[in-house]
Amino acid sequence: MTDEELRDHVARIRRLGADDARVEAKAAVRDIPKGIWESVSAFANTAGGLIILGLDESQSFAPANGFNAARIENALIAGLDNAERANPKVLPVPQYQVDRAEIDGAQVVWARIEPLSATPDRPAPCHVVAQGLERGSYKRVGDADKHLTTYEVHLLRTRHVNDHADRTPVDGHTFNDLDPDLVSRTIERVQASGSRALAGVAPDDHVSALQRLNALTDDGTPTLAGYLALGIYPQQEYPQLTIDVTVHPGIAKSQDPTVRFLDRRNCDGPLPQAIDDAVHTVVRNLRTRRIVEGTRGTDVPEIPEDVLREAIANAAMHRDYSHFVTGQQVAVNVYADRVEVINPGGFWGDRTKENVTDGHSASRNGDLARLLTVVPMPGNRSTVCENQGSGVIRMVNEMRAYGLPTPDYSASTIDHVVVRLDRFGLMDPETEEWLRTLPGHSDFSRDHDAALALARRNGSVSVVDLRDNLGLDSDDCRSVFAQLVADGLLIGMNDGPYTLADQSRNVEATGTQLAVLAVLSEDEALSIRDIAKATGKTLTALRPVLRELVESGLVVATAPPTSRSRKYLLATS
Repeated sequence: MTDEELRDHVARIRRLGADDARVEAKAAVRDIPKGIWESVSAFANTAGGLIILGLDESQSFAPANGFNAARIENALIAGLDNAERANPKVLPVPQYQVDRAEIDGAQVVWARIEPLSATPDRPAPCHVVAQGLERGSYKRVGDADKHLTTYEVHLLRTRHVNDHADRTPVDGHTFNDLDPDLVSRTIERVQASGSRALAGVAPDDHVSALQRLNALTDDGTPTLAGYLALGIYPQQEYPQLTIDVTVHPGIAKSQDPTVRFLDRRNCDGPLPQAIDDAVHTVVRNLRTRRIVEGTRGTDVPEIPEDVLREAIANAAMHRDYSHFVTGQQVAVNVYADRVEVINPGGFWGDRTKENVTDGHSASRNGDLARLLTVVPMPGNRSTVCENQGSGVIRMVNEMRAYGLPTPDYSASTIDHVVVRLDRFGLMDPETEEWLRTLPGHSDFSRDHDAALALARRNGSVSVVDLRDNLGLDSDDCRSVFAQLVADGLLIGMNDGPYTLADQSRNVEATGTQLAVLAVLSEDEALSIRDIAKATGKTLTALRPVLRELVESGLVVATAPPTSRSRKYLLATS
């Protein structure tokens, strides 16, 4: 980690007045605080994070008086020592970096903790040795370290272990509990595909065929995979293994206490039927828009049906089917602004919310995934999925083609995968009306509209944001931003962040902001007097402008407002 990155983190927590999900800072004057090892565990078990020792939270994260950097650094390294005969404070010890740096002229010690998900050879979860595995395993939630539940500990311990839960026999049931028509059509598909899966099996020997596909055990008992994919009514044995679609009146659950939901359907039956019913339930609760091609017009839902089908099928296929959560459903929540699909179990294997769109597949339920590639959907239109890692990429491309933000997995946790699909995307009616009020809107392209809409929705927008949502290359994104800055609609530089210019401000005020941004850099901090000298502006004129730029995230302050050593840096993109 560079000194500039460290200063950015410190500037952010100073603005917030508290630690956050990425940073834990302590004074640590006398010794390493016991809670630091809980933070190491929490960061290792979630997305990683930064520990800074030598900053006093009670003094707005100013350098702590009496801090002994050398002693604290040695104690921190000793607590993370994984050598033979060492006594580490946490196990397994995650990958880490420890170093010293200067903040406001005083030394601090920092430790960058990497997530265990990046090192599958180290068995998760990371726990505080003195507290034991069950009580000493933590996760980072906001600025707090919270105990992992028993289920979360189980998930992390088995994240890279295939326990074949989908191969579990469904005792008390037989081949006769499977849908004969679905079985027949599935076997026909396998035979027609040219696969060697049924080599040597007589064409009419359906029991042997299903045993070969791990849909039946050797004694003819349906496996969980076979029962869910081909059963006449799987909910006879597993009443909660359904897909629950709920349509809410607002943008959150129970927003209106007088109306709990607008529509609801608990979709059951074999998975192909349940998935199909869930998709149709969502679609009938979405608005449609008219797409005209030549002389023909087509009404399409605001979220492509293929995207909904892929998201819901993925949830049913990749969810956890262990005994911990057979009482939990796949949940599909339709809100006024989005659809969220939630499945129990979290990501498995090397999949994370950061890499889920890279085109690789990792199947927690290998037998079920294989079956769903050959079991036909109702009407024999297609199969449930491909299981080649291409489904999420197809979702991304479909959403982009509709001008919608890409599927968002950021709300996923250790024990649940959550995918958000925006209904209107960036261009809801309110945003479109707002865009029409901006000067020169008639000359905007779709890309200009998207950049402005992202800045309005998220507070700022960068080259990365625009590239991810629209599929543009970075140079095209920079051209879009350059035009919007020239038109006085955005304020920012380089790869961002960019924020909306206040249209109520006069030209001189906006010009001062741009002048300040032009003289600042990401590497060399300048005081207000330095900026005044470089821009020719007075201190009185600069103070409100600098305050606004810091609040917008375009500029980072190196110290609290009352500090005489307060300087300013351009925010990193």
